[in-house]
Amino acid sequence: MKMMRFDESSVTWVFAQQAVSRLLVAFKFFLLARLLGPQSIGLIAACLMALSIAESLTEMGMSHALIQRRELLDQGGLDALWTATALRGLLLTVVLFAASGLIARLMNIPEGKTVLQMVALVPLARCIASVRVVIAQRERRFRTVALLTSSFVMADFVMSAVAALTYREVIWVLAALPLSEFLKAIASHIVFKTRPRLNFDTKPLGEVMEFGRWVWASSLLTVIVNQLDRIITVKTFGVQTLGLYQTASRLAQFGVADFGIAMSQYLFPNFSELARHDKSRAARYALALFSQLGTIALVVATFLCVAAPDIIRLALGKQWSGAVPFFRVFVYLMAAGVLVGLLTAYLRGTGRPSRVTRGTVVQLVCLLVSSGILVPWLGPIGVAFAATISVFVCAAMMLCDVLSDGRDQMRQLLPLATIGVPATALIVILGQVLSALPYHAVGIGFVSAVALVLPLQRLRAGITLTV
Repeated sequence: MKMMRFDESSVTWVFAQQAVSRLLVAFKFFLLARLLGPQSIGLIAACLMALSIAESLTEMGMSHALIQRRELLDQGGLDALWTATALRGLLLTVVLFAASGLIARLMNIPEGKTVLQMVALVPLARCIASVRVVIAQRERRFRTVALLTSSFVMADFVMSAVAALTYREVIWVLAALPLSEFLKAIASHIVFKTRPRLNFDTKPLGEVMEFGRWVWASSLLTVIVNQLDRIITVKTFGVQTLGLYQTASRLAQFGVADFGIAMSQYLFPNFSELARHDKSRAARYALALFSQLGTIALVVATFLCVAAPDIIRLALGKQWSGAVPFFRVFVYLMAAGVLVGLLTAYLRGTGRPSRVTRGTVVQLVCLLVSSGILVPWLGPIGVAFAATISVFVCAAMMLCDVLSDGRDQMRQLLPLATIGVPATALIVILGQVLSALPYHAVGIGFVSAVALVLPLQRLRAGITLTV
């Protein structure tokens, strides 16, 4: 049995960072849910949604381009990149702060103006971090990046928890976010021994921006797709329903998507490296990983769907029972999201960010059409169904792009059909047969765990081989 690796480029650090970060963010969210209730959680979700949309409007995709390109920029180019990013953050902060009142009225949260002004400081804090953080990711120095990121996620968790327990007001809870981001930016310059230098020469950024414009378009469309369902929910059904919707989504993400996010972060630079030498090999590994990860995501999502009432009650309390229907739908959305993350890492790593953008456009169109049909018919749960259907359509389109690179590698997808589908059917049947028994979720969880042993072993072997 191989020992777990802890060297600088080990995947262990990526998963450790993701596990620590997502666990702390989830614990913070669920603590706030218990202390503040659906109304306040809906307000927090609405304010962070506005921030996410604003950041994506100005996301230049330069960090992705810096990782993917063959040659690293010289020091002058890196200074120009940092200058452009910092100016973007400053502009975004000023605009968000000035427009906070207007945004609050548009989102039907007049009480959120002060909270939005607090959140407006976040873009500046994030954009003044050292560009060497991105270079460390390019060079697969995952240990350094993981320790830096995890440290300030912990700081945000501690500050938010203390504020929530002391004041129980949204404004004080969210004050920890910009503070921890500013501290992280300062620490990044200390860790990588960099000194911010302004350089307004944009010539070195030509190639970077050419790649980055596709990442920008994809990121913008992705955030619109990811936030459109929440906009529809808050505008149509109110802040409290948004609180239920968002909390169910976060809980489902914690159960399914976090592993995929970590793996995508790790695989992007590795796919880039593989594609530089052998594109067909990169496609073969992408399909093999898709099959194993798809099996794991499908089995886990089905178990969480069956055990949804127990999970909601234990995690949030009986007052959140209205989140159960949303949670059952969202676990499958997050399962598909895991696969989209893998496919995105492959397509960007092989130099085709435009394919990601195309898939996201189709997802957006599908979301709009599905929402128009399902929301009048099913109400709030129709928004969740529409969002889930659109992600599956996006995943299918991106998978077709990967298959076009390895048409003779279809057999790599067999485990999804031979293990994933039968195991899922068994879990559903057991859920129906054992539903009247106390603690039936424990037995079904054991069956699910057994079904995951082989896919997890193969996934681990596959990830190792991509290095």
